[in-house]
Amino acid sequence: MVVDDRMVTKNAAGEDFDLSRAKEFSFTRFYRDHLNSERLQISRDEVTWLERYSKPAEGAEVVLNLSCGVQNTPHLMLTQVALFEALGVDFVAVAGNKYCCGRPFQRFGKGHVGDAMAARAIDRFASWQPEVNVQCCGSCLIEFNYHVKVISKQRGQAPFEVIHITDYLADRLVEMGDDIPWRKSIPRRVMLHAEGAEVHPTKEAAKSAVIRTLELIPGIEYVGLVNSPSLGQPCATKGPGEPSVLNDITPEQYVEVQHDLQAQADALGADAILTHHHMCHREWCKFGSDRLPVIHYQSLLAEALGIRIPDRFQTLWKLGDPEMIFEQTRRHWASWGMDEKEARHIVNHHFMPEYASQVQRCPCEGNCVEAATGAHSAGADAGAACDTSWTATLEAGMELPVLDLA
Repeated sequence: MVVDDRMVTKNAAGEDFDLSRAKEFSFTRFYRDHLNSERLQISRDEVTWLERYSKPAEGAEVVLNLSCGVQNTPHLMLTQVALFEALGVDFVAVAGNKYCCGRPFQRFGKGHVGDAMAARAIDRFASWQPEVNVQCCGSCLIEFNYHVKVISKQRGQAPFEVIHITDYLADRLVEMGDDIPWRKSIPRRVMLHAEGAEVHPTKEAAKSAVIRTLELIPGIEYVGLVNSPSLGQPCATKGPGEPSVLNDITPEQYVEVQHDLQAQADALGADAILTHHHMCHREWCKFGSDRLPVIHYQSLLAEALGIRIPDRFQTLWKLGDPEMIFEQTRRHWASWGMDEKEARHIVNHHFMPEYASQVQRCPCEGNCVEAATGAHSAGADAGAACDTSWTATLEAGMELPVLDLA
């Protein structure tokens, strides 16, 4: 008998979800918001993954499912694809609702719809005849693992192995050993935000895999987990699909959260907070500062391998000016045929919080782009102020960072 352990009933802080507004949830808006956020931040010609489906002409050893939620932080999609290329993986990458696990429907009482969606996605994955299906989303891992176990029970054989990207990357690095093409050492002492068994057993496994990976990256020193700020955990939501519990805090409370995190870092001697889930990164990075940047751990891994992919979401977030964001992203949204009215709506929906007046405008201390995108520069003087605002920097000609594999 296959045990149905899919129902994650707690949020990122280990608190029970509030489902009282379940009937108000819009599935159409859920998927549309993800896609629009992606198209605000990335141009059509940069996409190397499949968001539509057609029967493949040839197979692949690995199907990398980037998921739909990661579309809010598409620099991570670029990063994950680049990592698999750098590590010599035979893979095809897919993303979006055509490859969705159906979890939103499961959570809101439409289990039969979610099951049908997962079944269609599994058939699509299987058409590449992969040995492994790598999931970048924790919910996708749980859902697809469940369904593949059901198939294995019914047919006597699973179509492929399902594994989370944290485990896959850690295992791949160990397997490659001295053949890993390291390019540089990353001298950082880092704290990690990661959920654990209080949310779901798979979260504990992912946390362990990330720590294993950090121990392999040259120069990285892992000093411990970061605790939730007293006002709440940035990536926790009251209900599934709802905004962060810190979404509507005051400017003063925003600063309070930053001070809380900085105090923890000072106590451990840390100079950065790392995340590993795309939704967690999206919410935690909003509280990054010049002294304590928030970086996705895969960005550090990529940097150590010589891959330079700036954090576009965080760069835009720190602009704090909807008109500036609108203009800086024009080449992206225009490439998808999006009109100005829709683009302005997306900018305000995703990048302008109640506490916008307190979001740090100049996070660089002499090293603007590196600080905002998470790339470390050992030569940066942490005590030097550059006296250059983000607005002035952009007006001087700085472009929104694009994919750079230098």
